[in-house]
Amino acid sequence: MAEKGFCVKCKESREMKYEQKVTMKNGRLAAKGKCIKCGTGMYKILGNKK
Repeated sequence: MAEKGFCVKCKESREMKYEQKVTMKNGRLAAKGKCIKCGTGMYKILGNKK
């Protein structure tokens, strides 16, 4: 199942396509992808690195 995030262009919570897990500079995990409807870039902070 794809990660859900908030699309600021659609103003709705949607699933991401082309999702990838990334580690931010501070060590926290995040999911980065595109909105399935409009293609806008989405970013969701997941939590601390384990």
